[in-house]
Amino acid sequence: MSVGPRPRARMALGKHLVGDPPWRSIPHGVVVYEEYDSEDRTTYTWEEWEVLGYENLDFWVEYDHYTRNVTLYRPLEIVERLDPTHLQQGQWLGVTWRGQTHQVRVDEVGVGRIAYLEGGFTYDLQLGQDVAYAELRGHGFVLSVEKFDERVLDVYHGVVLDTAGQKAHFGRRVAPRNLRPLVVGLVMALGLGVLGVACSRTVEECTPRTVQTETGAVTTTDQVCVRRSVFGGGGGGLGK
Repeated sequence: MSVGPRPRARMALGKHLVGDPPWRSIPHGVVVYEEYDSEDRTTYTWEEWEVLGYENLDFWVEYDHYTRNVTLYRPLEIVERLDPTHLQQGQWLGVTWRGQTHQVRVDEVGVGRIAYLEGGFTYDLQLGQDVAYAELRGHGFVLSVEKFDERVLDVYHGVVLDTAGQKAHFGRRVAPRNLRPLVVGLVMALGLGVLGVACSRTVEECTPRTVQTETGAVTTTDQVCVRRSVFGGGGGGLGK
């Protein structure tokens, strides 16, 4: 186990994930990548789980900490040789597999650094290792190209899974629940409740009314009383 940004997906090493038949798999390694963006001065992180299971393939499940997307990747054999270090963002190209060429757009290129490792992998991964990558998007799918070193260059076909898709493949929602809207809603509800109580509490203030007679004597007669909120602010206007 290594020290660094920890995985967040609701998965555990060595614990089976049982979805709809024939989906049954087991995570045996997880790696967390981080990448610093100098333009917005933000470090982005994402995690990838190597999962063994159906058809004995080494699937990868990616959870993006920023977009919160869960993507299931399968290994893909393509005709072209794609090197992420030679691709440019916005570039269009054709990628061929199973006798058909698909037009894809290079959506993102970069280099992620391994910041956390746990479990076992079919690759020789090292903490602090830089991995060049590119994401190519087509109609309803994404291709991930990763270059671990000069010898290992892999292409994976990915599909983003919504909650229903996650449950179908893994038997559960693997993306962590976003508690922020619940917390914000609770805080707002409590705030409105306190505000309502505060506004309902009022006090009565009475000011004696005085008059001056023709002889110059000052006498007090009745009082003028008004009610105001305990936490009253401005907004009362000018009296005449």
